[in-house]
Amino acid sequence: RNNSNEKNVKLSHFEGYNFADLDLEIEIGALFDYLRVIQRDYKRDNPYHNAIHAADVIQTLHSLIQMSDDRFEREQIFSILVAAAVHDVKHPGMNNTFQVNTFSNLALSHNDAAVLENEHSAHAFKLMVQGLPDKDDNLNFLCHVPAPKFAEIRKGIIEAVLHTDMSQHFSKVGDIKSRAGGKPWDEIDSKLRWDVLMYMLHLADISNPAKNRPMLELWTDRCLDEFFAQGDEERKLGLAISPNCDRNETKKPDSQIGFINFVVKPSYVVLAEVIPAVGEHILPVIERNLLYWDGQKEREETA
Repeated sequence: RNNSNEKNVKLSHFEGYNFADLDLEIEIGALFDYLRVIQRDYKRDNPYHNAIHAADVIQTLHSLIQMSDDRFEREQIFSILVAAAVHDVKHPGMNNTFQVNTFSNLALSHNDAAVLENEHSAHAFKLMVQGLPDKDDNLNFLCHVPAPKFAEIRKGIIEAVLHTDMSQHFSKVGDIKSRAGGKPWDEIDSKLRWDVLMYMLHLADISNPAKNRPMLELWTDRCLDEFFAQGDEERKLGLAISPNCDRNETKKPDSQIGFINFVVKPSYVVLAEVIPAVGEHILPVIERNLLYWDGQKEREETA
């Protein structure tokens, strides 16, 4: 086990993160109950934004953390993993654009700003602090944390969930590249390391093209199924159909080639400047998948 006074942690084959040793005095039973309720509140009918996606993001983020070679504080790791668990809870299967264009209750409640991300984080903390209606179960696994510290952790988790808003993607990539890209770790302070962790959560959230086949294809199909269901609803309502949501026009290879070239690959290149192991282990997978979709496109065009 790691000494409870250690700030950093490295996972071996026989150790976990040892979060129970943190000064937070985490109520482990309450944490397990909380995570079960969070899992339940993911919409099972969603092809993509469901509890399986949340589990995949947690696992992917964990893998990225392990590639960092013991660079992050355990408390930061705990907070970012909680954020990963709740980052899409209650996702309705229709994106922010749809919410805003239809004046949905969610859009009206959150004033059109990061509608779903605000709802995910709000629901996460309502459950934690208030528990379930008409239930006596304690879901606040941070109930022993002093109020100022709880407020700090809450602020960080909310910030991390809001970081997953795709409308902020390019500004976040530019920010991490300018502030952390290529710098030695001893020049990256605790605040910037947290920003890197939030960036890693965002990249875990868009990591489908960083997965080997057949996971690549399975997640792509699930994502497009959900997009097309939104496009069908937009067509029915007489709304403009969102990008990649028109099942009659969207070509799977083209959608993935564009996503990889303009979104996924450049953002992982930046992360590789901070965590070199990403360049060694993940960028080659992304390149292989780009070649795969290029081949699929060629087959479709010559069929």
